[in-house]
Amino acid sequence: MQLAHKCDLELSTINRVELGKVNPSISLIFLFAEKLEVDVTELVQIKD
Repeated sequence: MQLAHKCDLELSTINRVELGKVNPSISLIFLFAEKLEVDVTELVQIKD
């Protein structure tokens, strides 16, 4: 709930992303990283 509040998003939006029901936009991923105070590379996995 904290991330939803920090990002000014509905909790259901965060839930759908967490469950893999929707793919977040690049801008949303960057917003999550900013609000969680982590590097964006900690949130995404790039396959070779």
